[in-house]
Amino acid sequence: MNALRKKLLLFGIVCTVIVSTLVTGCFSEPKPKPAPVPANSTAYLTIKDSTGRTVTLPQKPSRVILLSASFVDLFYSVDGKAIGRPSSKTESIPKMALSVPEVGFVYNINLEKLVALKPDLVIGVQGLHEKLVPSMESSQIPIVILRYKTLEDTIEITRMMGNIAGTQAKAAQVIDTTQSKIQETIAKLPVNRRVKVAILHATAKSVTVELDTTIAGSIAKEIGLINIAAGSVPVNADNDAIPYSMERLVEADPDIMFVVTMGDKVEIEKRMRADVESNPAWSSLRAVQQKKVYFLPSELFLLNPGLRMPEAVEYMAKLVYPEVYGSGK
Repeated sequence: MNALRKKLLLFGIVCTVIVSTLVTGCFSEPKPKPAPVPANSTAYLTIKDSTGRTVTLPQKPSRVILLSASFVDLFYSVDGKAIGRPSSKTESIPKMALSVPEVGFVYNINLEKLVALKPDLVIGVQGLHEKLVPSMESSQIPIVILRYKTLEDTIEITRMMGNIAGTQAKAAQVIDTTQSKIQETIAKLPVNRRVKVAILHATAKSVTVELDTTIAGSIAKEIGLINIAAGSVPVNADNDAIPYSMERLVEADPDIMFVVTMGDKVEIEKRMRADVESNPAWSSLRAVQQKKVYFLPSELFLLNPGLRMPEAVEYMAKLVYPEVYGSGK
């Protein structure tokens, strides 16, 4: 009997312990979980680039690499500083940026050098540097691709450079100065003059006709010239030129022809003689007969001239209206 009583007592103690443990487990406070990290809602700057990508900069970038000499010019004009820039043979580099490490020519950027500089922002040119985007994204390096061809592009990018550098007031001043200089030229334009122009884009391999969306095209439009290719639809939506056609050229018969060259000038002239000037119809053109075929300087009309945009506007105006502005030849 005593043995049975002891077994019952032991059984009761075990049950009590089990129940107590279960009850305690059910009603005890759960272990606190780590609080979620709040999302950063105060990013320094968000940029939507020309390819439609949205790039968010959590803080002001201090290690900026610019892949165009014109970008360098604009960035330094608003008191920005870069840690990398393109090599350049023809385009001017601000004196303050001459000692900045080079990352290759604008058409052939050295990716290894670029990444080695550990930038926190890279700014490239649409049509040239989209191919760098995957590599930059995989390296977690923010990259912005910007269209940079027209006068409007110059103004908008100058404003953006000010936002990146945190010098918005300086950017506004640069924009005002640029626009004022251009307006000084425009104010002298003859009224009621309708001058038709054709803008040929010549390389060693091909000749095309530029639309209003190129540098030369936008400047021609700014000074009131009639581009014979305006309104034409390019074969490629991303292109700013249409195929060259002697028949179309003869039909439009422009008063003036501008030639923008890219590459070796000797080779380009050889190409033009073979494909353009050798055509009997070429000599029938009014611009040819009046010797108004002008080769435009590449540093002003091939890539965007940046702060030299007022100079480019005046250069073209001089060619068209030498009696007003003086000779531009």
